[in-house]
Amino acid sequence: MAGVAMILAGCGLSASETPTPQDLPTAAIIPIESPTPSASPTPTPLMVPAAAIVNGEVIPLSYFEHEVQRYKASFSEGETLPSDAEISEHVLDTLIEQQLLSQAARASGYTFTDQMLEEKIAELLAELGSGSALTSWMQANFYDDAEFRMALRLGSEAAWQRDQIAASIPDAVEQVRARQIFTRTAAEAQYALNSLNSGVSFDELAWRYSPDTGGELGWFPRGYLLFPAIEEAAFSLPVGVHSEIIQTDIGYHIIEVMDHVDSYPLTTDAKLGLQAKALADWLQAKRADAQIEITMP
Repeated sequence: MAGVAMILAGCGLSASETPTPQDLPTAAIIPIESPTPSASPTPTPLMVPAAAIVNGEVIPLSYFEHEVQRYKASFSEGETLPSDAEISEHVLDTLIEQQLLSQAARASGYTFTDQMLEEKIAELLAELGSGSALTSWMQANFYDDAEFRMALRLGSEAAWQRDQIAASIPDAVEQVRARQIFTRTAAEAQYALNSLNSGVSFDELAWRYSPDTGGELGWFPRGYLLFPAIEEAAFSLPVGVHSEIIQTDIGYHIIEVMDHVDSYPLTTDAKLGLQAKALADWLQAKRADAQIEITMP
């Protein structure tokens, strides 16, 4: 069954596509006979219970509840689960983000056709070996056929949009190479700064305080370091100039810029980091502009 999970993960599957209003069944209202003429009744759509509505599209409550079950089942036996409130918040946030990604993909012209859906299901069937095996997996993971197809479609649309966001990060960007003198205490940092100001070389002190690396931070782009204050100093200092003492949650830093270029190839880790940041920034902006209504109790 691992093949199914891998393909679903490749689609970014953690939320369902939701039916648009035209997909919802309708029921005619039968009027009571009256001696006076009455207008023909207008069919009224049956309301699908919703967990949330995102830009007019429903996230079904039933899918949300099943996704909560799937999330809980993803924890290993004996592993401590978050609280029910934390799980609900996490799952709903994920579903909303998937919906925003799916909507953006469709708005950009991406179409996940019925043929593509059938091909993906055929791929799953080939991986598992039989339809009964896929049915058993679906039942064990709280899917019926309609919900499974809905989830595959939404997951594929959301994955396409994530790929577009990731592709916006180029292979080479402005970067700085820097090194640091790092200390655990303010007193040590002040001593190091005084030493620098009295003429001791940065190189000598960097190796003294970090004998394994010499304080080397390597090349990094904007938006990559864990501590923005260090990054801000690195991109503002001239090459060969050291900073004042910078305090962070882990200690005290004095940095020196070794090089600064407008375009330098990103490492794999740095590119992945910038792609993750680009996605987070995109989602934050989309959520701020979206009409999101939480409708469940």
